[in-house]
Amino acid sequence: MAIVASMVLAPPLAQTARAQSGPHAASKANENAIRSATVLFYEAFNTALHGDLDPLSAVWSHRPDVSNLSAAGGHAMGWNEVAAGFRNMARLYPGGNITQRDMTVVAGTDMGYSVCTETGQLRSSEGPMVTFNQRATNIFRLEGGTWKLIHHHADSNLNNSDPSTR
Repeated sequence: MAIVASMVLAPPLAQTARAQSGPHAASKANENAIRSATVLFYEAFNTALHGDLDPLSAVWSHRPDVSNLSAAGGHAMGWNEVAAGFRNMARLYPGGNITQRDMTVVAGTDMGYSVCTETGQLRSSEGPMVTFNQRATNIFRLEGGTWKLIHHHADSNLNNSDPSTR
């Protein structure tokens, strides 16, 4: 009788255990993957500011629905416009750097996002080094098993009295 009971109850118990651990574990794995993809984006962004846009191209989706709203203004739509905007930024601000901090990540099964503060320094070819802090949102989509950036938005509306911006 005990053997029959265990055979009857084992499959439902196993399904319950998978249901309880599966989605949470998958969500945590996706959060970690989006966190890593965000770090890769900022590494690629810095590489682009030093003249090599190949890593930046690798982290972005190349589909027509990608977009970039940079802190400098404008609205780039589609990979060609997004890439052109980064090429222009690299030309205007050679040798700058940008880092992310205070990252928060939310992940679904095939889309997710990170929000953070971008800090860094940029220098135009004619001007002094300018330090900045700005808010940023990065949206990712799972494409072919890889999290690809599909939208980046940054703005410089940080309130300097906010202690998190210091």
